[in-house]
Amino acid sequence: MRILDRYILVEFCRYLLISITVLTAVMFIADYLGGVWDAEVSAIVLLKYAAYQAPQLFCRMVPAAALMATLVTLSLLNRKSELIAIHSIGIGLGHISFLIFGCIFIACCFTLVVYDRIVPPLAKQRTIYYWKVIKGRQDFTMDIKTTKIWYRSKNLIYNLRLFDKGTNTIQGIGIYFFDQNFHLMQHIEAENARYENSEWNLKNGLITIFPEQKTFPLSKHFQEKKLILPETPQDFFEIERQVETLRLKDLYTFIKRNREAGLDTKVYEVDLHSRIAISFVPLVMGLLAIPYSVRPKRQGGLGRDLGVCVGWIFIYWLLFSISMSLGRSGAVTPWASVWVPCIFFLFVALFLITRSRTQ
Repeated sequence: MRILDRYILVEFCRYLLISITVLTAVMFIADYLGGVWDAEVSAIVLLKYAAYQAPQLFCRMVPAAALMATLVTLSLLNRKSELIAIHSIGIGLGHISFLIFGCIFIACCFTLVVYDRIVPPLAKQRTIYYWKVIKGRQDFTMDIKTTKIWYRSKNLIYNLRLFDKGTNTIQGIGIYFFDQNFHLMQHIEAENARYENSEWNLKNGLITIFPEQKTFPLSKHFQEKKLILPETPQDFFEIERQVETLRLKDLYTFIKRNREAGLDTKVYEVDLHSRIAISFVPLVMGLLAIPYSVRPKRQGGLGRDLGVCVGWIFIYWLLFSISMSLGRSGAVTPWASVWVPCIFFLFVALFLITRSRTQ
């Protein structure tokens, strides 16, 4: 590698790391910390809770950081007249851009790996830590697999196959009742359960009782049974947030299984597409920075370029958030809600680059 190439790469990587660090800190302070600041816990507890979220915040900040790092690197080379010197030895902007976008592509791949390998297990630990330490619910346990969902609360353990929050219906439910010594007392299975009038209506199931004085359990089938349980559909809404604890392949299987059961999977599909899109949109954002960073000096300084950069970041997050909300609500198909904003910014970047060449 030539000394010049190493110099450009070092400068870009330095600004990329600085941008990611600053943006992650700002996002954490402005948006995330406020959600738990009111809890009566120590700063050490909050710091540990934040550590679980750090990799996910890092991934979300990579697109904006790629835009800022590309703009600052090329803009400073231009302001210091180093671009002119580089061009004078026969190295064009294309070669410099190739180096920068090579780094961005590596960052994209690393982001995808973090989203798939690191974020899911940490998200699971973060949820458990939040409910048990910050909220003080020591009985809380939830685990989502591609074939079943486990939920524990106090002396009850629920095994759910599918939960449809739109109709407050559980498809395939098993409930294990334990005494204070955690001995199994009763087990109920049912094909489905629907929440109506503050009680659960179970249909087509089997109830099994485990009496202490008898060796064998007693079982009885039922067509319909009403139960008053401490858990309401609101408690099971946590399942939707727990989807982020699944890896990409497991999330795809989870979506496929729910879709085959006739349930609404738009929220999960948007999450699946967004994980992939946000991992590679930094390439588009870096492309967007090129026309602003190589403008003539008389058209504005670095401060103006950074202002434009912040403006594009704001537009990116606003458009991306609105589009994802439309996808989750069903107004737009899930794939379009995620990929259309990426395509839009790609065309904007290409348009600005084309216009800058004609000026």
